[in-house]
Amino acid sequence: MLSGRIISLQVKISILIFIIMMVFSFAIGQKMNSNVKQEAYQITSKYIESIPYLVNSAMYNFMLNGDRQSIKRLVLQLQNDSNIMGVHIFNKNWKLTEALPELLNKYDKKYIQTIVDNKVEDGFRENVFDGKHVVSFYSSIVNSPECRICHLKSEGEILGYININIDLTYLSDILGQDAANVREILMVSSVGLFLIVVVLVKILVTRPLHRLEKSMQEVANNNLEVRMDVVSEDEFGRMSRLFNYMVYSLRKSFSTISSMHKNMMHNDRLMTIGTLTAAVSHEIKNPLNSIMLHADILVRKNSENKDYCEKILSDAERIKDIIDNTLNFSRLDDEQKIEEVNLNSFMANVRLYAERTILKWTDIPLTMDVQEELGSITANPVHLEQIILNLIRNAVEAVEDSESPMLWVRAGREGRNVVIHVADNGRGIPEQVQKMIFNEFYTTKATGTGIGLYIVRELVQNYNGTIDFKTDPRTGTSFIITLPVN
Repeated sequence: MLSGRIISLQVKISILIFIIMMVFSFAIGQKMNSNVKQEAYQITSKYIESIPYLVNSAMYNFMLNGDRQSIKRLVLQLQNDSNIMGVHIFNKNWKLTEALPELLNKYDKKYIQTIVDNKVEDGFRENVFDGKHVVSFYSSIVNSPECRICHLKSEGEILGYININIDLTYLSDILGQDAANVREILMVSSVGLFLIVVVLVKILVTRPLHRLEKSMQEVANNNLEVRMDVVSEDEFGRMSRLFNYMVYSLRKSFSTISSMHKNMMHNDRLMTIGTLTAAVSHEIKNPLNSIMLHADILVRKNSENKDYCEKILSDAERIKDIIDNTLNFSRLDDEQKIEEVNLNSFMANVRLYAERTILKWTDIPLTMDVQEELGSITANPVHLEQIILNLIRNAVEAVEDSESPMLWVRAGREGRNVVIHVADNGRGIPEQVQKMIFNEFYTTKATGTGIGLYIVRELVQNYNGTIDFKTDPRTGTSFIITLPVN
C-alpha cells in the first residue's frame, strides 16, 4: 500500500515547475486585464481631447461667418461616430441649447441629468451610463471679442458649455481581447516550456538518479562487482566516481574481513584438531609401532598367516599416515629444522621411500625422470617429502582399478624454478569436483580425511610455489608443482 503513494522526484519537480509557470502566466494575465481600463482611458483621453479643439475651431470659424447650419451639421456628424455616445451644447445654465432642436429629445433625461450632475468646468470626468464606462469631456464656450458678432457682452464671459461623451466599451473590448490572446499565448508557451523542462529533468536528473539507485540496490544485494559509468563531469559524474570508489573500498574491506574470518575459523579448527591430536598421537604411535613390528616378525616366522599380517601392516600404516597428516595440518608437528635440500638427492630418496612404503604392496610401476643439476631449495625436507608422497599416494589410489596402471614422476628446471610432475593414467578427476579438491576436509573417498591435497597446497604456497593440475578421463591426471630454487 505504501509503494502506491510514493511520488517520484521527476513528478514532484515537474508539478512544482508547472505550478510556478501557471501562477506566473496567470499573474501576468491579471496584470494586463487590470491595465486594460487604464490604457483605454488614456487612449480615449487623447482621442477625445482633440475633438473639442476641432469643434471649437470649427464653431469659431462658422460663427465668424455666421454659419450656424455648419455647426449643426458638424454636431450631427459627430453623433454618428459609434464610439461617441453624444455631443451636447449647453447654455450657461446647463440647459441644452435650442439651436439644435433635433437633439433636444433624442437623449434620455436621466442620461442628460447625469452629465449635468457630474459636470466640471473644464476637463475630463469618468461617468457610468447604464453600466457603461464613459469618459466625459467638458469645455466652456468663452464669450470672446470675436463672438460679439452674434452675442452681446452683457451675456457674460461664458456663453455655454460643450460636452462630449465617449464610450470605453469598444476600446476595452479590443484591449481585453488582446490581453486574452497574450494570456493564451503565455499559457500555451508555459505548457510547451513545461514539457521541455520535464524532458530535461528526465535526461539530466531522473535518469542518472535511477542509474545510481539501481547500482545502490545491487550493492544492497551484496553485489560488490557493480560499477557506474562516468558519462559526464558534472555533479552526477563526481557522484559516480565516488560511488565506484565506495564500492571498491567495500569490496576491499569485505575481502579483508572475509580473509580474517576464514583465518579465524581455520585457526579455531587447527587449535581443536591440534589439541586433540597432540593429546592422543603419542599414546597411539607407541602401540602402533609395536603392532607393526610384531606383525612383520609374524610374517617372517609364519608364512601361512602372511595375508592377515600384511593386512594388519597396511591398516597400521594407514593409521600412522592419518596421524602424521593431522599433525602436519595442525602445525603442531613443525619442529624440524629448515635446511638447504639438494633436489637430485631428495628425488632419489623420495623414490626409495615410496617403493618401500606406498608401492610396497602394489604392482604399480613408477617411472622417475629427473633432470641432472636441479639445484637446491631451502625448506623442511619432511615437508617436501610430504608434498611428493601425498601426490604419489593419490595417484596410486587413482589407478587401482586400471588394467595397466602407470605412475610417472618428472622433475626439471625452468628458469629459476624447478617443476615437478606427478602423473597417472587413471580415470581423471570428475569435472564437478575439480574446483573443490584443494578444499580442507573435502573428499570423495569413503575412508578419506579430506586434508591431503589441502596440506600439499598449504606447504607449496608456504615455500612461494604454485600447484596446478591437468586431468582427462582418457589419459589420467597430472599435478604440476613449481618451486623457486636457490
